[in-house]
Amino acid sequence: QRLENEGTNRFFTVQTDYVRPINKVKLETGLRGQFRRLSNINSNYIFNPDSGEYELIPAATSNYENEDNVYAAYASVSSSIKDFGYKVGLRAESSEYDGILLTDGSHFSNTYPISLFPSVFMSQKLKNKQELQLSMTRRVNRPNFFQLIPYIDYTDNLNITKGNPDLKPEFTQSFEFSYSKTLKGNSTLLASAYYKLTTDLITRYQEKGINPINGEEILYNTFINANSAQTYGAELTSVNNLAKWWDISTNVNIYNS
Repeated sequence: QRLENEGTNRFFTVQTDYVRPINKVKLETGLRGQFRRLSNINSNYIFNPDSGEYELIPAATSNYENEDNVYAAYASVSSSIKDFGYKVGLRAESSEYDGILLTDGSHFSNTYPISLFPSVFMSQKLKNKQELQLSMTRRVNRPNFFQLIPYIDYTDNLNITKGNPDLKPEFTQSFEFSYSKTLKGNSTLLASAYYKLTTDLITRYQEKGINPINGEEILYNTFINANSAQTYGAELTSVNNLAKWWDISTNVNIYNS
């Protein structure tokens, strides 16, 4: 078997940010546009002993192009009142995906409407170098190029994969509460509890198919959106300075997913 591929990747990002202090309050706003253009030519050949040449396998060959655009705007306000600090923000994003298989002209596209992503960070300093923190955020994870492109990749016969153009982004809401304390010698202790809820979780999924190279039945890996996933747990981190040149970091994370 012989594989030949070539391609181009073009990335272009435009971003502007504005920061303005108003008394003790800091205002931050910004706009961002991210534009990606990718093309890939994959040719799959198998050796024919009768002719002594490598022959192209059209069913295992794919030429494709892809465009992926993301548009975003954000605003946040941060300030502190004595030992209490906070930052509140809101980001709006929308995106669009467009792809084409040049081998057969198949066209795939998705447009994701505007979604809002609020975030809240709060902290309270206590006596004896102690601090409490609370955060609440919402984030997005978009499917990548190889998870979307709908062709079967036979490059690795032990891991045959196929993209899914109908994949949707996954959204995660996170909540975390933490306590930190600075000990003698600048040693630190950090304890936290967290909870994460993800909807439309992008996950692997196996399907049956026929390998066009040898005609055998195969299992190939693809991707689907699961309904949801949740993770919660507690974490303890300790950094102890034993000497100027030696410190030990200890971390314990107990969680359920």
